[in-house]
Amino acid sequence: MKRVFKIAVLLILATLCTMEVQAQRRKVIYLQKYNNEPYHFGFLLGINFMDYSLFMEDNYQNTDHPKSEFSKSDKDLQGFSNEQLDHFKIFNVESYTQPGFSVGVIGDKRLGAYFNLRFCPTLSLSSKFVQYETQLYDHSGNIIQFTNETGTVKNTKTVTSHDQLATFLEFPLLVKYRSKRYNNIGAYLITGINPKLYLGSIKGTTITSGADGYPAVLQINRTDLAFEFGTGFDIYNQWFKMGIEIKMSVGLLNIVKDDAWSKNYIYNAPVKEVRNKQLQLSFTFE
Repeated sequence: MKRVFKIAVLLILATLCTMEVQAQRRKVIYLQKYNNEPYHFGFLLGINFMDYSLFMEDNYQNTDHPKSEFSKSDKDLQGFSNEQLDHFKIFNVESYTQPGFSVGVIGDKRLGAYFNLRFCPTLSLSSKFVQYETQLYDHSGNIIQFTNETGTVKNTKTVTSHDQLATFLEFPLLVKYRSKRYNNIGAYLITGINPKLYLGSIKGTTITSGADGYPAVLQINRTDLAFEFGTGFDIYNQWFKMGIEIKMSVGLLNIVKDDAWSKNYIYNAPVKEVRNKQLQLSFTFE
């Protein structure tokens, strides 16, 4: 996530430098009365990078979990007899950033000379990927070795929770603070809150495809509330205004489910708190 943020910032700075040179050569000032109009409407297209902030249970690496909490539908256990398994331990859980796409509409209300109120209903699609590394033990407390599909003998087991095409409806309400225009360019800061509704995924997030009825992925609540902040700049053209914006979204709520059905299973068992986080690079047209 940090690397993606640095790349996005460098991209914006490089574009700003290029536009600065072009702005000095311009003589025509486009849309001179644009910022005095009470309302503006438009749309946005964005690239998002979604991730989880994971907060684990204390001493979770040393906790013995019964085999009933293990994934019975895991294909990587081919060549391994499930009767050998007595318990397991989870020694590492990591969430990985996945790229996605956002599209939304913009409603903008002028509040003053340099302030605007913006409401931007957005549909965001991305992927959630959480990797679990486990150690398997038999009835005597010995580490189990097994042969995977490629014939490799291992004594550790990697389980992944991958929720494909996670879909969110977002309703950000933001305050935009604009600088004075310099020819046809203006910079701004933006901040506010973003209620989110999780709509699920293609594969589903409730049960496995088998008959055991256990959760197939990390179970989270459908609603969330995030704090957002970012920066960008506007480019005034002859017929419309284009904006380039980078924005960070930090979840304020713990969204992990802690009911007995979800908690007594490998994906939710070691996790105490889960918070959404998202970096988004947007192109706006108004």
